[in-house]
Amino acid sequence: MSMLPAIPYPPDNKAACSMRLLLPVLAAVLAPALAFAQTGDPVVARVDGVPVYKSDVDRQAAEIAETMQGAPPSIIFRTARERVIDSILIYGAAEDARFDQRPEFQRELVRQRRTLLTQYYMIDYLQTRIDDARIRALYDETYPGGKGKLEISASHILVADEDAARALIDELDKGGDFAALAEQHSMGPSKSRGGDLGTFGKGSMVPAFEKAALALEPGSYTSEPVKTRFGWHVILLHRTERPPAPNFLQVRGPIARQLSERILQEHLDALRTGVEIELLNPDGTAESQ
Repeated sequence: MSMLPAIPYPPDNKAACSMRLLLPVLAAVLAPALAFAQTGDPVVARVDGVPVYKSDVDRQAAEIAETMQGAPPSIIFRTARERVIDSILIYGAAEDARFDQRPEFQRELVRQRRTLLTQYYMIDYLQTRIDDARIRALYDETYPGGKGKLEISASHILVADEDAARALIDELDKGGDFAALAEQHSMGPSKSRGGDLGTFGKGSMVPAFEKAALALEPGSYTSEPVKTRFGWHVILLHRTERPPAPNFLQVRGPIARQLSERILQEHLDALRTGVEIELLNPDGTAESQ
């Protein structure tokens, strides 16, 4: 049985460099390193007395299984065992050549040690701070009253200058058709749909656009042009609604990851307190403020 600390949510296979994408794959990264700590792990070969454990071979077998589809398990096992033996032989040759004394290897060793320590520490830190009660609390915070996130349905007409936007508002005040005016005058890709932007979540649009849309009553349009970096908008709000919240079990994984990120960010903020951090340019010169 693996001694890897249990993660209270399923790992995600989408790895990335940022902390947000690193968390879900920590277990997968650390599992191989902990394989030697497994109990009941028989020796399946020896190389000049160096034991090869079944866990080593199983790990190698998992890596080559896709390229050996259809092969009997016994053949995959033997092939994997040979690869592990080869790696031990190469490892010995590298040691004999004192490759581990090279400066570039020593620098990489320091980086790898830092990475592993960071990963072990984060898993251990989270293990004692994440449980169903805290995940459920964040779920209730995210979906208050059993309702999902706010969804906004709106259309707009986007033009290059304020005067053109005001002229369109005048046309609407006279009973002009919003969709027809959008098809004639709007610059955006929604022009062919009569300005219809569909349904979008809160935070999806730039702040000025969202604020103006949410200030409207359903069926009404902005009485003043709305300026964003894209140009000038006339916005028509169709409706806002909060659909029923998703089932807790359906979103438990993402909620747990969100909780993990929140806990780690709070910890990082605390670790940064009182620490002097000097930022430099890529060439080593002082970064301008």
